[in-house]
Amino acid sequence: MSTTIAASRSSARPLTGHIAKDVLRLYRDGRPDYRRVADLTRLSKEDLSKLAKVARSSVRFDDAIPAAVAERLREIANIANLVAEYFEGDASKVRLWFELPNPMLGHVSPATMIRGKRCRRLLSFVLEAREAEVCFLDAARKRA
Repeated sequence: MSTTIAASRSSARPLTGHIAKDVLRLYRDGRPDYRRVADLTRLSKEDLSKLAKVARSSVRFDDAIPAAVAERLREIANIANLVAEYFEGDASKVRLWFELPNPMLGHVSPATMIRGKRCRRLLSFVLEAREAEVCFLDAARKRA
């Protein structure tokens, strides 16, 4: 195996690098607490209906949750937990992160990005930021 390939593999994102641990305890018995995710990010039923392209009246958080709404909320829960890893599990900081305009996102809040159906872009941003932090910490350790 060439040195270049080995180096790129060692610095590549791990296969599960995009999946967070449940730092915020948004899951119970392996199932997401959909209402808790919506409350954390302050997404209304109207927001969720637009995101999932379902009628507002069909948005619910029990076993009859529409599949599209559940899928969006699972994606959002994952992003929230990735951010929570940085904030050491502090839910209030995560909530604030979702609310405040972020200069790195063009002065748009993450919640606004989600409402604008840019959840995948937000996930990419979070993953890139995590990778940059790891590189920074690795470089700092090497200098020390």
